[in-house]
Amino acid sequence: MTDTAQSPAHAAAQALADVFDEARALATVTALCTPVMSGRSLGSAGHDRATRLLEDVLASYGLTPRLDAFPIREVMRLAEQPTCHADGPMLSRSLVHRAEYAEHPRSGPMPAPVTGTVAAAEDATAGQWAALLEVPQGDAFADLAAQLTNRGAVGILTPQNADGSGFLTKRVQGAAPVELPVVAVRPDLLSAAVGGELTAHVQLLREPATGTNIIATLPGSNPDARPVLLTAHYDGVGSDPELHFPCAGDNASGTAVLCEAARVLSQAAPLPRPVIFALVDAEELGTLGSRHHAKQLTGQSLTPDVLNVDMAGKFNGKVAIELGPADPQPKSLIAALDASGRQLRIPLYAAPVSSDNRRYAQAGFAAAGIGLGAAHYHSPLDAVERIDPDALRKAGQLVLATIYRLTQP
Repeated sequence: MTDTAQSPAHAAAQALADVFDEARALATVTALCTPVMSGRSLGSAGHDRATRLLEDVLASYGLTPRLDAFPIREVMRLAEQPTCHADGPMLSRSLVHRAEYAEHPRSGPMPAPVTGTVAAAEDATAGQWAALLEVPQGDAFADLAAQLTNRGAVGILTPQNADGSGFLTKRVQGAAPVELPVVAVRPDLLSAAVGGELTAHVQLLREPATGTNIIATLPGSNPDARPVLLTAHYDGVGSDPELHFPCAGDNASGTAVLCEAARVLSQAAPLPRPVIFALVDAEELGTLGSRHHAKQLTGQSLTPDVLNVDMAGKFNGKVAIELGPADPQPKSLIAALDASGRQLRIPLYAAPVSSDNRRYAQAGFAAAGIGLGAAHYHSPLDAVERIDPDALRKAGQLVLATIYRLTQP
């Protein structure tokens, strides 16, 4: 395909990109981020509302969305508002959840409040909380927890720094839980708690759930042609019992870009290749939805070119693109992205986009992750008012122009 500033292909790609409406995309972000959506966490009523909303949005464009459910072994949520109170010479007050302490994904059961004095981990013994200055990873953490259990410790306190928003990032997945209760505490407060008494009640529930991918296909003029797949994850990390997480940048923004691109393409002349739209679930739990979808595609002998949009809420002057891993690199995908970025004057650069694109790449598909960024993701401050409409527009225009180029002979 010849694509110069004067070519019909160049003009057609620009015309398609120009139809993207960032106001419509922002309206979708806003709808997904209301408190009734509960941060779109798996197993919540808010997540189910988000699924129905997005199904209706795609159907309103004349598409026929299909819900593809898959089992999830375990999701983790807080049963109630946690409490943590320190009483000692250096720290004597109740701590603030999410700002000063937080749940730890490897915590054992804590059905009732746990009280004990706080000692350094190497000194902790019966009836004491073990305070860690550094946290060993993987099996080393489990081994340490087992040692502390044998010594009669009542629990483990680990350090967790607040991010730029002032909050301790919400974590919804981790390795297998240990036997002892574990609570994350801001490092300065953790040091101050040593030598005093601490009572904590941070009750995590672990339950099975069902994930739901939302899939719709826009036929091409050649229905047998290899499809292009546009994806974004719509799940979020979920809200705390008394604190809402809108999950706007991560990833209501990417979801909204996909929905608006679906509207534009469904109203345009058919492209030669089919376009599959996949709003995938459970990305926050380890990209489980895209893993499931990739297996489905492989089973259907489909090998699409994949564009995955994760976080399109903030434009920092350039767009991150992750390709592969693939050998050789997908030349047609690289060429389409490069030409579209140049045409739209959107700088692109190679950088990690750690999201669903990696699952599709591992399945052997030519895949690109597209990331613009978000303000304070996994934080209560990841809200609609921090979404940059220009970022939505740039992401949408890049996606549309790239899809157009990928579908041309």
